Amino acid sequence: MNKILFLVFILVGLQMQSHAQVIVNGIVYDSTTKAPIFSATIENMTTHQGSFSNVKGEFRIEASLGDYIVFTHVGYARRVISIKVTDNINELKVYMSIKATSLKEVTIKLGPTEYQLDSAKRASLYDRAFDYQQQKSVFSPISSVYQKFSKKYKNLRKFQDQIVDMEQEKFIDTRYKPELVNSLTKLEDEELASFMNQYPMEYDYARVASELEIKMWIKYNFQDYIKRGKPAFVPPTKKK
Repeated sequence: MNKILFLVFILVGLQMQSHAQVIVNGIVYDSTTKAPIFSATIENMTTHQGSFSNVKGEFRIEASLGDYIVFTHVGYARRVISIKVTDNINELKVYMSIKATSLKEVTIKLGPTEYQLDSAKRASLYDRAFDYQQQKSVFSPISSVYQKFSKKYKNLRKFQDQIVDMEQEKFIDTRYKPELVNSLTKLEDEELASFMNQYPMEYDYARVASELEIKMWIKYNFQDYIKRGKPAFVPPTKKK
């Protein structure tokens, strides 16, 4: 009888240990260069909680023994590890390999998206601004220098920059949508607008990130938003 109780206690103890939450600390490395990887997405596939690696490749995430952690980053192959009792959860080292890609012939069946149609219209509307060529003359180099520093030329360059910024913001809006943020955070109205204004998405990230990485980025920033105590509504700022 005592032996049976002893075995029961051991089994219960092992079960409780397997479900105990632990903090996993580690570093993500490039498997070839051994350099730390910045901004890798780390997600617990059981809890769907996630984090990002910092500039030193360091990350921190909650997990239970037996949980699977997935590591993703643009240009690298997806890496999945299981948290085991034997793992050093305070110095976990994860190596990611460059993803080999090959171009395949594809047939496009769907038409252009609404964004692509609007972008084409804007390109046609503003093509003259980008087709402008600075006049050059070997006989009058001073006129070329004057033109470069003239008010008209400066205003044109400023207008070109504004067009590029607008186009990038339009593209970001196709990836970083209020509907998506609402589905992941349940924020609404002014609070939703305040969150998106405090955590803007960079164009380069919106251009290369996968749908999973976009969602993880929103969840990660929402956790930070909660920790800060949900600040009052912050109105959008206008670019000069």
